[in-house]
Amino acid sequence: MFYTLKTEKGYRKLFLAGIINGIGDRFSQVALLALILQMTGSGLAVGITMALRMIPFLLFSPVSNSLSRKMGEKKVMVITDIARAFIALSFLAINSAEDMWIVYAASFFLASGEAIYSPIRKSSIPLLVSAGNLKEVNA
Repeated sequence: MFYTLKTEKGYRKLFLAGIINGIGDRFSQVALLALILQMTGSGLAVGITMALRMIPFLLFSPVSNSLSRKMGEKKVMVITDIARAFIALSFLAINSAEDMWIVYAASFFLASGEAIYSPIRKSSIPLLVSAGNLKEVNA
């Protein structure tokens, strides 16, 4: 794997961006769920948030292909990541349980960005990796 990362420069950039993206998503999820429990103490609020994070994958994953064709894969991935960074800042506006609507909206929009970003990222791997290394990368 290290040899592939060393020789495939385009894939190396995509791989490192994916790691940073994934770490940010996981920290965001954990912090968000902890915030919800702290603010509301409600398992229902956590469940609503989890459901709101799944719905965008049903709605927007199929759209990502047409977006990448029209705008270009790299451009769509960069735009979605920048937009998600600004959306994540909206959590700073949460002060009380009355602000849960911000949590729900931001969670939905963050997941929407991931639903668009993820299929494009995965489908661009064969374009960046030589045929000889593709099996190893996908493993």
